[in-house]
Amino acid sequence: MRSDAWYDLEVKKQSILRLSLAIIICEMAGIIGSLLTASAIPNWYATLAKPALNPPSWIFGPVWTVLYALMGIAAYIVWSKGSGRKDVRYALGAFGLQLLLNASWSVVFFRLQNPAWAFANIVAMWIAIALTMMLFRRISKPAFWLLVPYILWVSFAGYLNYSIWMLNKDQSRAEAPIVKTSSQHGFDGRNSTFVIDGKSVTLNNGLSAVPAAPDSASSVTTRYFGNESAGDLDGDDVPDIAFLVTQETGGSGIFYYVVVARKTPAGYVTTNAFYIGDRIAPQSIVIPERSMELQVNYAERKPGEPMSAKPSSGAVLLLKVTPEGVLEGLMK
Repeated sequence: MRSDAWYDLEVKKQSILRLSLAIIICEMAGIIGSLLTASAIPNWYATLAKPALNPPSWIFGPVWTVLYALMGIAAYIVWSKGSGRKDVRYALGAFGLQLLLNASWSVVFFRLQNPAWAFANIVAMWIAIALTMMLFRRISKPAFWLLVPYILWVSFAGYLNYSIWMLNKDQSRAEAPIVKTSSQHGFDGRNSTFVIDGKSVTLNNGLSAVPAAPDSASSVTTRYFGNESAGDLDGDDVPDIAFLVTQETGGSGIFYYVVVARKTPAGYVTTNAFYIGDRIAPQSIVIPERSMELQVNYAERKPGEPMSAKPSSGAVLLLKVTPEGVLEGLMK
């Protein structure tokens, strides 16, 4: 006969396995979302107008990691009440539905780049979460309360989604500042306007300095760096111009970006500024003939080296201009 101690150990092992599985399944929804989000944040998403309450992009990762963990614990608690129970099966079914809607939101918003349909998705997700919470509450009140931070954050995310939709619905994605100047290529990057992280920047004689915040003594300084290169990036057989800029936000970092000015009948139209790296050593910009690709060559620090180390490891960044006029990265 099995001893009580052995039986208790087996029960604990099974509980730990179920808890781990529940959390991993929830975190996988976040991993899928982050994979679809990573390439869109520094390009398409950066060009969008955003509401005043929009948090910095780095906040979303830690918040969602915690929320997915709480979701997994809540699902485990309900699951542990007995998967053979009809009310448990219904509750976990609703939980699975909202988790599927959660993962699909990233596809709709970032991959399809459609804030309107994404808002419809998040409304459906909110309803599914509310239904899940109602079913969870009948089984376990702790499981219900563990989902409260989740629905509050999704409510806030719904506000952000709706605001971004409203702020950008009347703007063509191809809209960008038009610059009519003259230089070697008919374009003067030192006196140009472009978008960095959703904010318009205008250089005058290669410099822009604006307050970091209202009544702030520190400033955000953007400078023309150069390294211009000409080549066709949108398939119209007309040379476009790529150039580098830097931005300092008051800390010790110097952030490097690349911008493309597309030649159009109306003049040069700039893309969003695509982030390259912090305190790197830019070398050259290359636009291979008929490739419609942009290659940025630079040196960066080796893995594990401090930020104070001199960049010595060669790196290449490949980019393209989408039909909508958005500069985005290509997989290496």
